[in-house]
Amino acid sequence: MNLMNAIQVMGGLAIFIFGMKLMSAGLHRVAGERMRSILRMFSANRFVAVATGAVVTGVIQSSGASTVMVVGFVNAGLLTLVQAIGLILGSHIGTTVTAQLVAFDLNWLIMPSIIIGLIFSFIPNRKVSNWSETILGLGFLFLGMMTMSNELRALSSYEPFVRALRSVNCQPVNGVMPLMPMLGALAIGAFATIAMQSSSACTGVLVALGTANLIDIHTALVMIMGANIGTTVTAQLAAITANRIAKQAALANTLANTIGALVIMVSLWFTIDGKPVFLKLVEFLSFGAGIPRQIANAHTIFNVCTTILWLPFIGLLAKLCEKLLPVKELSQVVFERLEPHLLSTPAIALTQTASALRKMLKKSWKMIDCALSVYNRNDERNQAVEKQLEQREADIDRRQKAITEYLSKLMLRPLNAKESEQIPMLLHCTNDVERIGDHAEIIHATVLRLLEQNLHFSPDAEKEYDQLHDTLAELAHATIKMLEAPSAEYGIQAARVQERMQIMLDTSETKHFTRISNGECKPQVGMLFLELIEEMRKISRHLENIHERASSFYGKFPKARNRIQKNAKPAEETA
Repeated sequence: MNLMNAIQVMGGLAIFIFGMKLMSAGLHRVAGERMRSILRMFSANRFVAVATGAVVTGVIQSSGASTVMVVGFVNAGLLTLVQAIGLILGSHIGTTVTAQLVAFDLNWLIMPSIIIGLIFSFIPNRKVSNWSETILGLGFLFLGMMTMSNELRALSSYEPFVRALRSVNCQPVNGVMPLMPMLGALAIGAFATIAMQSSSACTGVLVALGTANLIDIHTALVMIMGANIGTTVTAQLAAITANRIAKQAALANTLANTIGALVIMVSLWFTIDGKPVFLKLVEFLSFGAGIPRQIANAHTIFNVCTTILWLPFIGLLAKLCEKLLPVKELSQVVFERLEPHLLSTPAIALTQTASALRKMLKKSWKMIDCALSVYNRNDERNQAVEKQLEQREADIDRRQKAITEYLSKLMLRPLNAKESEQIPMLLHCTNDVERIGDHAEIIHATVLRLLEQNLHFSPDAEKEYDQLHDTLAELAHATIKMLEAPSAEYGIQAARVQERMQIMLDTSETKHFTRISNGECKPQVGMLFLELIEEMRKISRHLENIHERASSFYGKFPKARNRIQKNAKPAEETA
């Protein structure tokens, strides 16, 4: 019978964690469209950072997952260490929402939530279906909590279980909380949180124990301290492969929670009216509520107090982390645009992919510019780039592979309709950029054939060649701008340059045929000139595909989008 009770308790815990994750996933998807804009708030000030961290973690419902995301931001170069610490402190407050929810007697919500959530799941509208997960998750959260509480009451008569709890009983002896049981309770809280990967889940179990009258508030307080230490392990694991600054952010998370927990632990040995100072504060703010509410409040008060205490010293904490994990040269720190931990936030992962694509396009254009310049603008700087063309081509191929693999992993994550549509666009753009790099090799080989045979274009052809080169550069820069700061103005600018480029290519091709017919240009040279014009045409089409797809990706330029549907060329045609 007792074994069956234990299985029921574990089943209740499983339902509780499943409900928490389901509710979090639904809220995360509902807020996903706004996750990009949240980044803009990070740099405001430490107070905004703390508030943002609290809100984001309130959605994710796990400070561990939230700090992993922050570590990812730092590793991607999106946040400074000081900004990251502000977010981490805020996440400690946001993670207390679950415990506050389950401390209420809301069992009457279980069946209505499950029924409404299930009904919403059959509605095809994406926004409604996202809310269905949130509502279903809420129902399962309370169902798991009720199951745990009921079965734990049955286990209260099981002597080995009661004896185990007594071994870490932290109730004061002669007015002083015993040290060894405190250390045991601290360790249990830490290891339980590491196992469940969520301090919210651990606190939920403590609330269930409190509801079943199996744990006193003194022991629960110490276990909460342990849970807040244990939750920092997740970020430490995430930072193992990250850069040094990301490791500093993970260390800041550990130090903030550990030092805060130790300070509160010490305060438990100081009493007011025979009660520990911190417990006195919890009781005062609980307004005479029972043990479950006091446990939830203790979790919240601890995190709010430690955040307030650290807030003036964020800079000092950052310097301490920099001292413990020093960076010799900031220039040696590698920021990973395609940060794997950001895959859990698809909107931001897509933004990072666009950033990586922009960097790749700049490098591809540098190769084209160099190859075209070899003919008549081959100064020392261009010659240095020319020597690296082969390595640069290999680098472009590596970048294409990295972006493709990143997007492939992202496709396995839960995405909304808009995010799903953006992935094929980015993949097509990545292929276009890679092919631009391939054309650099063809152009370079063609120009070398000219120079090796001491052949030159006619004066008119050279003038057209320079004009086409300059206009192609203008088109490339306009396309890069579209990826850097999307706006209707840049979209129109790119479209106009593209039209002008096509007209110039057609005109130059016609004129050159005339020059060959009139004998003004040798057929051998003329054919090489036409080959170069054709390469420029292909490159301009790739750039056109990119800036048109970019307008669809950002979804802000209806006029540009109409042009895409009318004029865009399939990637296969521009190979």
